[in-house]
Amino acid sequence: MKSNLLFLYICVLGLFSCTKDFKEINTDPNRPVKVEPDFLFTTSIFETMNLYGGNMNRVVFFNYTQHYSGFQGSFQRYTYSHSENTAYWVDTYIKSLQPVHQIEQNFKDNPAYKNRVAIARIWKNYILSNAVSIWGSIPTDGALNGDPSIPYTKEQDVYYKLLDDLKILSESIDLSGDTFSAAADKVYGGDLLKWKKFANTLRLRIALRISNEAPNGDPETAKRVVQEISRNEDAIIKTQNETAAANWGTTSDTWSPLYDRVVYNYTANKATIPVLCESLVYHTLPYGDPRIGIYAQRATQGPKKGEYFGQNISYGGGSTFSGGLENPHSGLKQDDYSYIGERFLKPDAEYVFLSYAEACFLKAEAALKGWWGTSNAAGYYYEGIDASFNRYGLSSAQANTYKNTPGIKWGTASDTVGRQAQFKDWLRICSSYVPAGDFSRQITMQHWLAIPMQGVDAWALIRRTRVLEFQPQFATYDGDYAYLPDRILYPIDEYQTNRAEVEKAVSWLSGPDDLFTKLWFALPLKKNPYLPH
Repeated sequence: MKSNLLFLYICVLGLFSCTKDFKEINTDPNRPVKVEPDFLFTTSIFETMNLYGGNMNRVVFFNYTQHYSGFQGSFQRYTYSHSENTAYWVDTYIKSLQPVHQIEQNFKDNPAYKNRVAIARIWKNYILSNAVSIWGSIPTDGALNGDPSIPYTKEQDVYYKLLDDLKILSESIDLSGDTFSAAADKVYGGDLLKWKKFANTLRLRIALRISNEAPNGDPETAKRVVQEISRNEDAIIKTQNETAAANWGTTSDTWSPLYDRVVYNYTANKATIPVLCESLVYHTLPYGDPRIGIYAQRATQGPKKGEYFGQNISYGGGSTFSGGLENPHSGLKQDDYSYIGERFLKPDAEYVFLSYAEACFLKAEAALKGWWGTSNAAGYYYEGIDASFNRYGLSSAQANTYKNTPGIKWGTASDTVGRQAQFKDWLRICSSYVPAGDFSRQITMQHWLAIPMQGVDAWALIRRTRVLEFQPQFATYDGDYAYLPDRILYPIDEYQTNRAEVEKAVSWLSGPDDLFTKLWFALPLKKNPYLPH
């Protein structure tokens, strides 16, 4: 991290002061002596969307979460780029975190801004909850004050602090007090009750993330927090309009990065545009899941014209292990696959931070563990499916048909009779088959299916559950392959400016500063039984 973050932040304010839909509020960004909190909050939301829904999503998370295929580049081949990694770190700390940090620093002692400071801190904790799932131990306290020797906080302690802080912040919001203007708060339009619910639901997400048995988590802490939250279910997200989401704009300085690359600049990027991933196909089509028509478009050319056809993310496709099967991806171009669904390619597309559907699946998981009172996990599971279908404009009748499909219906096995191949990837080494009574797999699969484009969230879900089956990355045609990365490396700039602290953080890891070193909350890698190890 650079030695003078505050100076860099002031530069960032100037850089983004001309946005239109995310416009400046009550300030001159060229004289940021004390910027009003509304402007700062808008800036942080916009930059957070651009971080998790922009280049990092396309370059890293698409290929880590298997909803879509980002195609080409180092991260997509399960290696890394020092320059891109540094950019993600800077975007996290300077562009996304620094604006809300300034709200806290400048207004924390002014009672007229009490709620706005609390909401800014809730948003800060949301960003940190993502950062800790990406890198592991990270700078937290003191990270944004311009000190070149920034202490790192141990991964476990980051989670404990987030859980404690979010509880305090939610309880501190006064529903009759101050709030951000509707124009500034692009997530909830200044609705204080929804921010309280967001904080509590984020707390539930974090608690379940660390719920694995030690040394892969802390189930005792997770259980305590989940049970505490369950005592007041009305205090978390319970309806569609409580989903935490925001939209990009319709002008060139505010529109979606995905629209900019895939639609507006299609000609320049046509050889590498992201498309549907094969994994999403075999998790939806065999079950008659109509959401595939929202998540993707039918191929307009190529061998599967008129069908939903997903790209295999592997460079080379694993031909060495094909067992004589013909590789259906050989020689194809991006245009031969299904494009991403139109909903996600609009200039003012939506980005979801935490949804009603996800809240339902978190409750289903908690209930399955016996941590959510006497509630029925199946009921929350079905509610989550309904919420997901409703979010995408699908009917109750469609949801009901889907919920009665074998493998989707609670406790039932997938019906693969005479069509086993439809449930598998082209190599036949991964499957979406659900055994009878595998409730955990059902919940996880539906959770994953409900959060397309939420790459940072889906990656954390995959690593903490390890139940969904995806191909490794086949890096070459001669049989080399690598499994899903567990984290991203610390930026090289950190070693140059903050070496002692970053080396301390590395010593806390379960291995070297490497893509494949497991983080504390995650389960160990589950290797594919059809491949040599």
